[in-house]
Amino acid sequence: MLQLNSSLVAIAAEFTGKYAPYQSIEISPAPKGGVFVASTDRGNIACLAHDPSGRADETIKLLPDPELMKFCRGIKTADRELRIEGNNALVTTFRKSTNEQRETIVNRSISDFPPLAGAISACLERWGSTPSVSATAGRYEAHYVERALKGLATTSDSIVLSAFDGGPLRIQTDKADVVVLVMPQVAEKIPSIPEWLSDYATSGELIATSC
Repeated sequence: MLQLNSSLVAIAAEFTGKYAPYQSIEISPAPKGGVFVASTDRGNIACLAHDPSGRADETIKLLPDPELMKFCRGIKTADRELRIEGNNALVTTFRKSTNEQRETIVNRSISDFPPLAGAISACLERWGSTPSVSATAGRYEAHYVERALKGLATTSDSIVLSAFDGGPLRIQTDKADVVVLVMPQVAEKIPSIPEWLSDYATSGELIATSC
């Protein structure tokens, strides 16, 4: 049996790939309590989430069926919970006056989930040994950054971005319950400040002097 915040599953569905084994969302019990939710699209972008109040007695690889994801999608006026038992899914929307329930069938993937945890472990080592000031920049594909921002906008009004020395761009919610990693195309030198930007910054002083 699995029970967790349904919006985390809907967000993870935004970052799955088109082909196996990247099509699925992995939902698993967290060692210190709660539930992990993970997805990736084959090395370009990855989504990790944690529901500390969630419960899971098994790990499942869930295919993001459009009907189920529609029910799971977060809304700001109410909380939604996903409960999975066997191949049956129940999504409950908790409103002030009444609760609404939707039932559907779960489609499970038979493919092994990619070894995403190992990749995240490597990122943590990099972040732990990187100085607080980055020496290089990273070039990121705009499409994947846009996907990350769009996906997180459904659950958080503001986000936090960080990247060090050309590594993955880490984008997370204020509550840090969802983290999206956008992989860089290449690491490169931090670009110089455009001359026109410096000109603009000093233009106000010039205008004030001439008046």
